[in-house]
Amino acid sequence: MKKRTIAALALITPGLAAFLFFNIYPIVYSIYIAFTNAQLGNFPIQTPNAPPLKFVGLENFRWAISDPGFRSAFLWTWIFVATSVTLKVLAGILLSVLYNSRYVIGKSIYRALLIIPWALPLLFSITVWRFMFDPVFGPVNIVLRDLGVSNPPDWMNDAFYGFIALNIIEVWLAYPFMMTVITSALQAVPDILVEAAVIDGANYWQRLTRVVIPIVSKPIAFSTILTSAASFQYFLVPFLYNGALFEEKFLLLYGYKRAFGSSIPHYGRAAAVLFIATIVLAIYMLVSMKLTKIQEGAS
Repeated sequence: MKKRTIAALALITPGLAAFLFFNIYPIVYSIYIAFTNAQLGNFPIQTPNAPPLKFVGLENFRWAISDPGFRSAFLWTWIFVATSVTLKVLAGILLSVLYNSRYVIGKSIYRALLIIPWALPLLFSITVWRFMFDPVFGPVNIVLRDLGVSNPPDWMNDAFYGFIALNIIEVWLAYPFMMTVITSALQAVPDILVEAAVIDGANYWQRLTRVVIPIVSKPIAFSTILTSAASFQYFLVPFLYNGALFEEKFLLLYGYKRAFGSSIPHYGRAAAVLFIATIVLAIYMLVSMKLTKIQEGAS
């Protein structure tokens, strides 16, 4: 037993050390920075004209909560979660129902085509979508002009229309995940229940909303919670689309700008913003799992 224990420790120690160094250590270190006045000039090295690095307690958190930019980013982040998640769930259910229909021919071809957004590199997808929504040369505005819209929206520089564009991009990027999860769940629905509903006189809509979807409600809830967390952490897409326009619209982008986008980067405040986002997301995930009861029967 002693030899087996030593052998097991020898095998897991490298992986455990890598996990602690690349995952736990950065988290702990960023939490430490959130309680200091770390900024350009005293972090990571001290310069003569900068204030010395010191522990400031909850000062960075008080600054974040009182800052209008933080409150705006916090509010708009949740608005984006509500809008994008709703669209993603509806798109996932619609495509899954169509894909599972017995009248659809060539399902394997459709499956390959529908998961293309999953296969493409994210940077490539965002670049293509930036071109699609270009106010002058983009195909979206060209089509709108051809349809008679004399003054099409400025998708790149108008915050409202840019927000709509980000919702469209997010749905396109995330629907393969929702469709895959919901499709797998729908394939497990017993045919006998659907046939019983048909015998009872239920139409297609009644069978879908009162028989099929309630049976697969837990997988839908599970995927909804996961995609909600992804929407809350939305960063790379708005950053590459137009980071300056959405600085106060997404929480992680707002925290990033405090660290690297201002004239005097303040790492302590940025770490505090991201730490608050982490706590809020953890609470949201916990409450969502309790309300949806997706863990029932797991043990």
